[in-house]
Amino acid sequence: MSHTRHGAERGALRIGLVDLMSAVPNRPAQKMFRSAVESAAAEAGLPVAFDHHAVDPFCSPEHCGIDWRLLGAADALIVTGSEPTRLDIESEPALAVVRRIIEETADRVPSTLFSCQSAHAALYVRYGLRRRRLPDKYTGVAEHRVSVPGHALTAGMTDGVPVPHSRWNSVPTAELHRAGVVPLLEADGGDWHLAASADGLRQLFCQGHPEYRRDTLLREYQRDLRRHLAGETDDFPELPEPYLDGAARELVLRYAEKLREQRDTALLSSFPAESAAAGILADWQPDTRGFFGNWLRAVARSSARPTP
Repeated sequence: MSHTRHGAERGALRIGLVDLMSAVPNRPAQKMFRSAVESAAAEAGLPVAFDHHAVDPFCSPEHCGIDWRLLGAADALIVTGSEPTRLDIESEPALAVVRRIIEETADRVPSTLFSCQSAHAALYVRYGLRRRRLPDKYTGVAEHRVSVPGHALTAGMTDGVPVPHSRWNSVPTAELHRAGVVPLLEADGGDWHLAASADGLRQLFCQGHPEYRRDTLLREYQRDLRRHLAGETDDFPELPEPYLDGAARELVLRYAEKLREQRDTALLSSFPAESAAAGILADWQPDTRGFFGNWLRAVARSSARPTP
């Protein structure tokens, strides 16, 4: 008698969610990914269940907070990004954890989605590709074209797919091609959001953040203003572009200029979050649900394959 993976036997796909952002459970990155996947799963009629692994990337992989036995038994994995702490990927504390994840699961888990910095780490571990530091933080919403028509993961998408980006680093599209990695959603200027290993599913790499809520970039900008005022960063943060309509953009820029001039921490409490959020232009959530629905269907087909 053939056997299916445990998720398929129970009728629910087991998704291992590895949060490299924080060792504290139920933090924002976990909530956003879980919400995005659950929304897509409900729309696709596919039940899912989550195993959460809140990671301290500064600890050794053996003691970082991952249940390695449970991780290897998942039907699919999501590995979040984390904020860069070093100029080169080789020195990032999270690299050892990503390497161990790949070693433990590459031949056992049908699909792993690496997000942002974990995507850059996985591309380095698997293909020797090195991220490149950008002159400034890339923050905003970019439109992407579908690079491989008919691919299962981009089914139902058309050119112009909006995706938020928030990162300091990039791996050029040309380097993905040379390594045999397949870009699936590309943007202008040799940039990309989504790429896949040659088989199309086993390992997925996201430079963007489709899981973000509509106001996440705005909240990050508010956080970066606070960090700058506290002396944690040297450069005054740039507003995400494009992101807000003209009125909301002007409102936030006036506030930011006042903060820059007065450098008064009391002003931090008057950030016009609600008014600015009303002017957010792009809505990437329908495409996010489409992508995660496609991914879950592909995982379900793969998870139901007979195994020894």
